[in-house]
Amino acid sequence: MVNASLNWASIAGLVLALLGLVSIPISIGNIYFLLNRRADNTSQIILLSLYKIILGILRTGGFLLAGGILFFQGWRLDPILQFGQFLIVSLLILESAGTIFSDFIYWNKRKSNK
Repeated sequence: MVNASLNWASIAGLVLALLGLVSIPISIGNIYFLLNRRADNTSQIILLSLYKIILGILRTGGFLLAGGILFFQGWRLDPILQFGQFLIVSLLILESAGTIFSDFIYWNKRKSNK
């Protein structure tokens, strides 16, 4: 039996699932830019690219799994826990947005210097 209602936790679950889907092209682009700007095949670059591949897979899977759990089981939480989950997801997005924005600025700066 599946029971889903729209509350704080289910909204946070939907946002996490969408963030997991958005992280797929971001991870692919991150790996592409890492491998495209490097001409050498040193072990450091190979390990860094493997790290980014594993991180992208775990981030995508984790966000989708946590989002699904919150969406389908969030109605069981009391309102204080639902609001806590909403705050955690909101702060996660704010923390990620700062890093993504600084990476975008750095990428534009490198692109304009060429």
